[in-house]
Amino acid sequence: MKLKITFPRWGNYTIAFKTLFKELGLEVISPEKTTSQTIIEGAKLAPEMYCFPLKVNIGNYLETIKKGANTIFMVTALGGSCRLRYYSAVQDKVLQEAGHNVNFITFDQSPKDIFSKIKEISAASPWQIFKAVRFSFKKLRLIEKLEKIAQYYRPRQVEGTMTDKLLIEALVGLDRTEKEKDFPKFKKEILKKFAKIKIEKNKNMPKIGLIGEIYTVSDPIINFEVEKKLGQEGIEVHREMDLTYHLKKKIFFWKDWVIQKKIKPYLKSTVGGHGRDAIYEMLDYVKKGFDGIIHLLPAFCMPEVTIRPILEKIHQERKIPFLSLSLDEQVAEAGINTRLEAFVDVVKNYYKYKKKRL
Repeated sequence: MKLKITFPRWGNYTIAFKTLFKELGLEVISPEKTTSQTIIEGAKLAPEMYCFPLKVNIGNYLETIKKGANTIFMVTALGGSCRLRYYSAVQDKVLQEAGHNVNFITFDQSPKDIFSKIKEISAASPWQIFKAVRFSFKKLRLIEKLEKIAQYYRPRQVEGTMTDKLLIEALVGLDRTEKEKDFPKFKKEILKKFAKIKIEKNKNMPKIGLIGEIYTVSDPIINFEVEKKLGQEGIEVHREMDLTYHLKKKIFFWKDWVIQKKIKPYLKSTVGGHGRDAIYEMLDYVKKGFDGIIHLLPAFCMPEVTIRPILEKIHQERKIPFLSLSLDEQVAEAGINTRLEAFVDVVKNYYKYKKKRL
């Protein structure tokens, strides 16, 4: 049987993952943009008390299975208290029970395991694998760069929604750039277009730090485009947690030691997932004089639920505005918008009060 590969959708990163499999010569059925219906269908099959990302993943798989996907490429984690290590087993079981005969190829996050699993599903040579990884990583890095440019430009742009229009154009163009030799030209052209957007460079404004579980904070559909909404309210958003940050921690393992040392007064042990990172990032944003913190987490995410009281404690000690948003299939965008609007008012008042004291 010919492999028809699919994988979990993950925001704008989906473009890079799609490129990786295509460059390996595989037939790829890329997951479509997540919708409310995607989430509803996934939640119907998923265990009720399981993490929100697992439910979204299942919904993504169901849509690709209808298009002929028969093999799912899924990342896992070997240790810690994050339930990601059970995802593929749980997803495989519920899909099989629903009558979907698919094969899961699960890999750990180590380069060695990723290479061996890619080798297992493709006939690519080591050189071909290297080139495929290189090209997809270039796209991944540009995606993150564009997202950070958008974070900076949104609250400063003179012309309405130009930043987001250009961001969409850039992502569509990046997806259509299928040859690595064409990438440098595309990157240069799109960055030139962003540079032409009129912005108020010296404009002062409140800053909010976005912290939490990596999937939830970096997929704009899952978090109801919180970065975009805050930017349109005249607030500069910063988010350290992205895939590159995560990969650097895997390579430069001493980063975890540094994080643990910094957060020791609040937490003396690991909690799995990105729980410790959230504490570290919040302390860092407080130190840098930010005006608010938003914590995004999937409902039933044990690491994030465990550290939420610690984040609340820092909020009480440092008197910085803090909002924690737990997301699942039952959360409505209208409710999120109401809470964001109220929080924006708090942040702006905090910012004005802080300026008066200086």
